Amino acid sequence: MKQVPKFSEKLWEWRSFNKTFHKYLSDMIQELPDKFDRPTKMTDNYVWTPDCSLNIKLREEDLKIKELKSSKSCHMDDTSANITYVEQWTTEVFSFPISTFLMKRIGKGLNISNIPESVPPVEDKERFIALLQSQSNSVRVLSISKQREQTLLPIDENLKANKELGELVTVEISHLTGPEDVYTLCIEHSSIDKVIAAISKIMGDTDKKIYRGMVFMNYLQAVKVWGLGKKIFD
Repeated sequence: MKQVPKFSEKLWEWRSFNKTFHKYLSDMIQELPDKFDRPTKMTDNYVWTPDCSLNIKLREEDLKIKELKSSKSCHMDDTSANITYVEQWTTEVFSFPISTFLMKRIGKGLNISNIPESVPPVEDKERFIALLQSQSNSVRVLSISKQREQTLLPIDENLKANKELGELVTVEISHLTGPEDVYTLCIEHSSIDKVIAAISKIMGDTDKKIYRGMVFMNYLQAVKVWGLGKKIFD
């Protein structure tokens, strides 16, 4: 029987990783209204295999699955030759216990083909990890510590506009302290057109030298780098 998520959404995302966060961008984004009252600190435990196609993570007592549905290339501004990608992801959040049907889907996403047909519902995250690792010695759990700040960009108004004005796009900065000390910048919205407009608004006047310090990739790609024992910025 299919397990219904307790939360789900579909968003377009544009993401970069940065060794240090550039002051120009930081100053610009700090002028925007906050989405929440305070930064959020968290540790996400990513469940990973070298051939996985799903972004699977454990956050507190929940299981979160993100799946890439579509992508589209875009320029960061009208004059730049720098091409990046806006990606559409579905996000589903599940509570334990995890059903047999969902475990089979997770196994397929991790490229594990031998999840037992008769496996009972998995009661907690410890048993969840133990079951996966019992079926494949390639399963790893990577802990990533984050401090996240989210702001709201009104793309139809100037950068200092009230959050009640215009179409609001989420702009997120996260500082990751492990397994690599890096920053990630993400722009997200349910409309791809609004994400592309926000990219142009934030990056259009950015010094082109800054582009060379940014690596454009999603979390699934970043976790693969760390899972293989490497760094994004060596």
